[in-house]
Formats: sequence, C-alpha cells, structure tokens
Amino acid sequence: MGDLLGKLTSYFKIRYAIMLVPVCGFAIYDSVFQSFSSILGVLRNAYPDVPVTAIQMILALPPMVSIPGTLLAGFLAAYIHKKRLAEFALAIIFVGGMIPVVFPEPSIYAMFACSACIGVGQGFLHPLANAIICQRWEDDSERSRVLGFKQCFNYLGEVLVTLCVGFLALARWGNAFLVYLGVIPVFLVTHFCLPKGELDKRLIDREHRAEGLRDLLRPRVVYLFVLFFFAMMCLYGYYTNIALLVQERSLGTTADIAGISSTISIASLVLGALYGLVSKRLGRFTLTVGFGLLACGMLVVSLGVSLPMIVAGGILIGLGVGIQQISTVYYISKAVNPRLVTLAVSIALSCISLGASLAPLVIGFVNVTVLGAQTAAGGLMVSSAGYLVLMLVEGGLTLCRKRAHDEDDHEGLTPEQAADMAPEED
Repeated sequence: MGDLLGKLTSYFKIRYAIMLVPVCGFAIYDSVFQSFSSILGVLRNAYPDVPVTAIQMILALPPMVSIPGTLLAGFLAAYIHKKRLAEFALAIIFVGGMIPVVFPEPSIYAMFACSACIGVGQGFLHPLANAIICQRWEDDSERSRVLGFKQCFNYLGEVLVTLCVGFLALARWGNAFLVYLGVIPVFLVTHFCLPKGELDKRLIDREHRAEGLRDLLRPRVVYLFVLFFFAMMCLYGYYTNIALLVQERSLGTTADIAGISSTISIASLVLGALYGLVSKRLGRFTLTVGFGLLACGMLVVSLGVSLPMIVAGGILIGLGVGIQQISTVYYISKAVNPRLVTLAVSIALSCISLGASLAPLVIGFVNVTVLGAQTAAGGLMVSSAGYLVLMLVEGGLTLCRKRAHDEDDHEGLTPEQAADMAPEED
C-alpha cells in the first residue's frame, strides 16, 4: 500500500506547479463553447425561421474564426510575450460572452457576433496554454503528464460549465452565457501569477534563414496536421447532433443533454489524469486506440433509443476524446523544434478549427448523399465511419513505422528522414 501511494505521489508531483494555476484557468475557457451544444434545440425554437444548419453554425463558428486568431498568436509569440496575448484573449472572450446577457432577445446576427468574439479569443488562448507547457516541461514523460493534468482542468471546467449552461437555460436560454463571468477571476490570476516567459524563435531570420519553415513542412508534421483536421471534423459531428438527436427522439430536456455531455467530460477527465500511464502502456498505438473508441461510441449513440444507451456510448466517446485532445499537442510538440512549438501548435489547432467549422456542411452533405436525409442519427453514423477510417490509416502507418524502425537502423538516411520514420516514443 505504501509503494502504491508513493507511486501515485511521484506521478502527480511536477516542477513549476505554480504555473499551472493560470494555465488551468485558460483550459477552462479555451474551448468551453462546445458546452453550449445542449441549448441548440432551444435555439432552434427561438429562431424558427432560421435553417437548422445556420443554428448549428452558431456552435461551429468559433472554431472557424479562431483560425486567424490561432495563427496570429503563433506568429506574435515571437514578438509579444505570451502573458499579454493571453490577457487580450480573455478580454475578447468576456465581451463576446456578455452579448446574449446584455441583449435579452438578440438577433441571429448578434449570436454570430457572440460566437465570433469567443472564437477569436479561444484562437489566441488555446495554443498559448499548450505552448507554455511544452516549452516549460521539456522531459517527454513529465510533459505528457502535465498536458494530461491541464486537460483534466479543461474537462472539469467543461463538466461544471455544461451543467450550469443546461440549468441556467431552463429559465431563459440567454442566461446560459452568465458562465462567462468566470473569465474575470481567470484574467486577474493571469495578470498577477503568470510570468512573461521567453519570446519564440522567428520562422525566418537572417541567422538561420528558413530553417524553421523547413522544420514545419516535414512529412510527419504535415501528416499530423491533416490527420487532426479530419479527426476534429468527425468529433464535431457529435457536438452538432447530440442535442438534435435527443430532441428528435423526445428523450429529455436541455438538463438531460447537459448530463450526457458531462458524462463525456468526466470520462475524458479521468483519462487526462492518467494519460501519462495510458500512453506509456499503449505506446505508439495510443492514438489508434483513441480513434477506435470514438468510432464505437459514435455508433452506439446514433443507435441509442434511451438515455442510458446514449450515456454508455458517451463514456466511450469521452475516453476517445481524452486521448485525441491530449495526443494532438503531445505528438506535435515532439515532431518539431521546441522553440517552434507555439507556431506548430497554432497551425495544428487552425487545422482542427477548420475541420470543426466544416463539420456541419461536410457531414450534412455525406448524410444526405449516402443515407438520403439529414438526420441527427445519420450525422453520428457518418462520424463513426470517419473515425473508423482514421483508425485504420493511423494504425497502418504506425505499423509501417514500427517495422521500418525494427528492420533498419536508418543507415544512409538524413536526420530528417530518420526522424520521420521513427515511431512515437511515449
């Protein structure tokens, strides 16, 4: 028993723990807007003359507009300290979140403005939080644990925010946005506790010329960008359809939908806390297993005829989401120069945001083309099939890299080629 407690204490013991306070504050608000998926059904009733796809775009717009913010954050990190960029991001998020609160009956265009402001703020905030971790904790084992801890706070915040959104919306859907008042203490903690940090390496400079650009265009890095683009597109097939599925089948209220989303977040939270152990056990196949869990979870939810069945599928989705979200940053951070992490993560998150933004359109098109009608269950089935394809692609390429690594000592290869063929070490 003493040995077990000692191992647990060692696992959760990290350096620079004080820096996790503001970073975990970022984690709560850098992607929490997806928690508002539980009120999409209510929004459809509030705007009866607006097409369903436009209502879904309220949720999908933040990832779309976050793309320029994310790229700009990665570029500006070489000129402006991350602390100042984070303060700006929090301010923009607060302004956007207050629009439905200040205006009792906002127009659909005001809701798009709300989503846009929050998206720009999230675009700045997300890469900064991950870059601070990747640059401060250089050891792979410690970095994977810290990324997992940060993701725990992300999911913990998502659970709390999702529950608050669901219950606040029972009185009036605009009240759900009162959760953005919590940005104020996060801003204060950031201002007083977060160090300025170092400026990042410039992509092109006189001394190293285009070395940074070449590093970002390596085949392994480009593959990860494309992989996570499609992975997030499939994931947003869940977020934009779960509320509509429950409403179509008359399975519950916004509070029930919030409970389902909270179940996913709790499963992801547990996975995040143990990600260091999970990645050590699964090794290079960690992401493949995550895609498999997501494929199974999406299928179960699409076939769900009761809330318990949907919750069961949600648990599988939660475990898969936990693996996918953490692996995104972890894999990217290992594939590039440490001083280019902010920009690399920014590009990866931009690809992810683009995938999320296109999800309603692409999944809706495939839904109608293949299944003959646009339904919530059909959208979830399309997402399940997408994750199955990603699992086969990632698993196959991982096996190829493993065999190449086992059979060849990389003789005659350049360092860049050897790095591209090398398997993931977790």
